[in-house]
Amino acid sequence: MLDKVIALPFSLFLIFLFAFFAVTGMAMFTQWSMVQNEAQYIAASMGKWGGYTQEAEDSVKDMADRLDLSRSSVNVEVSDVGPAPWGMPVTAEVTVPFDFKVGKYDVGSFHISGLGNSVSTCIDAYAVSYIYP
Repeated sequence: MLDKVIALPFSLFLIFLFAFFAVTGMAMFTQWSMVQNEAQYIAASMGKWGGYTQEAEDSVKDMADRLDLSRSSVNVEVSDVGPAPWGMPVTAEVTVPFDFKVGKYDVGSFHISGLGNSVSTCIDAYAVSYIYP
């Protein structure tokens, strides 16, 4: 009888613990997927135009808005601002903070990074202005 009294609360505790970590892991994976997609988009844009353009910056601002972050908290690192010659590999790394909270209690902040790779197909005939991320 005593073993059933102890087993029921313990098994409920394990079920709730599993559900909590599943939801947190799913939220982190979803945010990582968004960051990885953004990094690959920036790298593809850099490959098309030969560097970091206003189009890529607008995309980063949109992602920051969707994640409810300020643009200053999103860190973007690119291999070359521009112009990158045709055939040169270009990379973009996007890092955002992931705040781990339990209700109103802040457990900690982790950084989620995504890395995008592409190859520049830019021809010098394009009239493109480049900016710094």
